[in-house]
Amino acid sequence: MRTQLCWVLPAVAAGFAVSYQAARPGPWRDEIASWSIASRNVDQIIATGRHIDGVLVPYYLFLHYWIGWYGDSAVAMRVPSIIAMTATAAVVALLARRWWGNAAGLLGGLLFAVMPAVSRYGQEIRGYAFATLFVALATLLLAIALDRSRWWTWTGYALCVALAGLSHLLSLMVLAGHLVMVLVAVWRSGRWRALWWVLAVAAGVGAMLPLTRNGLGQQSSQLNWLDKAMPRALADVAGSLFVAPILGGAVPGLAILALKRGKATPAAVLWAAALLPVGLLYAYDQLVAPIFVSRYLMFAVPLLCALAGAGLSLLRLPVALVAVLALGAIGLPAQQAMRRAHSSFDFESAAEVILENQAPGDGIIYAPRDGWQATDLGLAYYLRDRAPRDLMLTSSEVSNASLWATECKDAVKCLGDTKRIWVMAADNLDPVYRATATNQLTYGEKAVLKEYDQLVFWRVSGFTITLFVRESLPSRPAVRAGRR
Repeated sequence: MRTQLCWVLPAVAAGFAVSYQAARPGPWRDEIASWSIASRNVDQIIATGRHIDGVLVPYYLFLHYWIGWYGDSAVAMRVPSIIAMTATAAVVALLARRWWGNAAGLLGGLLFAVMPAVSRYGQEIRGYAFATLFVALATLLLAIALDRSRWWTWTGYALCVALAGLSHLLSLMVLAGHLVMVLVAVWRSGRWRALWWVLAVAAGVGAMLPLTRNGLGQQSSQLNWLDKAMPRALADVAGSLFVAPILGGAVPGLAILALKRGKATPAAVLWAAALLPVGLLYAYDQLVAPIFVSRYLMFAVPLLCALAGAGLSLLRLPVALVAVLALGAIGLPAQQAMRRAHSSFDFESAAEVILENQAPGDGIIYAPRDGWQATDLGLAYYLRDRAPRDLMLTSSEVSNASLWATECKDAVKCLGDTKRIWVMAADNLDPVYRATATNQLTYGEKAVLKEYDQLVFWRVSGFTITLFVRESLPSRPAVRAGRR
């Protein structure tokens, strides 16, 4: 097998898989948050980072300029992640090839390409795909540097460490596994490589800390929707990480077979690089603050796929390729589901309802305004300046350098004599329950709306949208417009 094919074919496969129907699912609330912050000017982005998402400021700055060049359609904002995941497939192949040969590289890269998690986060307007790429590339460069120490390999490694941290700070947990790789190399080849590694890590971490330091103490407010993880979450992390539980068992199972290859030591250290971050994240969750979210460990997927490629290479190549196709087929239901929607909140349908039925002079109330549903931001993405007047707004998210606006305390004064008022109510997240026309409103808003008639309401996924009018006919009953 030609060396180029072992990484080119996985890259092509990943590019096709990740880009397929990338424009179809609408942005979900995390992506809406990325768009909202990246659409601000540079000073406003940095100011927002002092209050929330400080560790993501580098990604938001990148996305800010990307939007300036290519626009803010969902597919345009997803293209960088698509490119990053495509490149990662090639890196996975090269990583497996370095230790176990061309066949292992081809199989590992193709396996990575067909994983549902790769498509899911390759179509995400967040930094996960970049973190995944730079962790995989840093691991490959470290393997090269430990075999043949050259200044350019250590410089490239330091750069990848910095870029991984800038993409997603928690991806730096992989350094625990890299330390194991270095210690094994020191035991075999001497101490100088350890010094080079320490210098490279110091340079990489030192370069990214100034841009992310504001976010180091924000987890208590930024992740206040999380509870401490139960032991079951640790047991289920593989299934959650790979999206499909069967794949969460099959890929690590194949990765274990790599330990039976002739080169068991590389397999062991790569396993350490994949597993130690899981343990560190869980320990932090239990001892410091809740933070255990499986997608924060996405960077472990390419390492496990490289190991699984080594395990598959124990089989004859045609049989191994059939196994990759079978695993890809197992993930097809998940692939189809994620291309329909990224969440249960359908901002686009809600925006269409309001756009098609609003009238001049209409106002709107968003409920709830203080949660993680991003109700107002989602509508702003689709309607821009065509949305009804925000009746309760006193200070916008941009003015607050936040993701939340400040609302008027006096509903009577702020709702005024508006004749038609829309209520866009999002389903509650914790505890989970469906929004009705008024159950997400404040007491003051409910009191004012008692003077209005409920003319019509719509139910779309995640939202109940209601139109209240002051001058409706007394004999007209409330009409249910149905689902969308």
